[in-house]
Amino acid sequence: MKLQVALDLIEPSLAVRLARRLCNAGAVDIVEAGTPLIKTAGIFIISALRVACPNAEIMADLKTMDVGALEAELAINAGANIVSVLGAAANETISEFINEVRRLGGKSLVDMISVRDPITRVKELLNAGLRPDYVGLHLGIDVQRSRGLTIEGLLSEAVSIKGDYGLAVAIAGGIDEKVAPKIRDTNIDVVIVGRAITQAPDPIAAAKNLRKSLGID
Repeated sequence: MKLQVALDLIEPSLAVRLARRLCNAGAVDIVEAGTPLIKTAGIFIISALRVACPNAEIMADLKTMDVGALEAELAINAGANIVSVLGAAANETISEFINEVRRLGGKSLVDMISVRDPITRVKELLNAGLRPDYVGLHLGIDVQRSRGLTIEGLLSEAVSIKGDYGLAVAIAGGIDEKVAPKIRDTNIDVVIVGRAITQAPDPIAAAKNLRKSLGID
């Protein structure tokens, strides 16, 4: 299991400073350039995070919906190790994306945010010969706020996808120290945490406490 911090910030210098602190402390395994951050700062924020965290994996949360090969190339060439495409995208886009990421030596993540039946969508992708490196089960911020849902509802789907189809899985959406112990004994590959780290009074302590709660350290 790895801990990924989602830097869904809109101030590039703040994001880079926070990433450097977390990486220097060994508090996270993967640093995510969140979608708002990439939209604010541009694709080269990935390069800045790569310099700040030379020993961590860098994830570019592009949420690609079209021109899959081009967006994958931009992110990988900027220094990303992992890049995301939306599960709601067309199979053609996902195919171009996965193939380009693989060609460039990176890892692909299909993000199932807003996909009503992720397990059925995984079956469709596999039947089409499309096998990403990760499947992301993602409960979006807007949905969390409007419906009061939590990440706990995604756990069974994530475990099923990993167990039934042999795909690595990542989960995101409202994970904090209260939820983390429920994830501890699962075989989830990547746990993505945003606000519980980035908005904590002491982000390093928060990340290290989450690692302990998840059983990573």
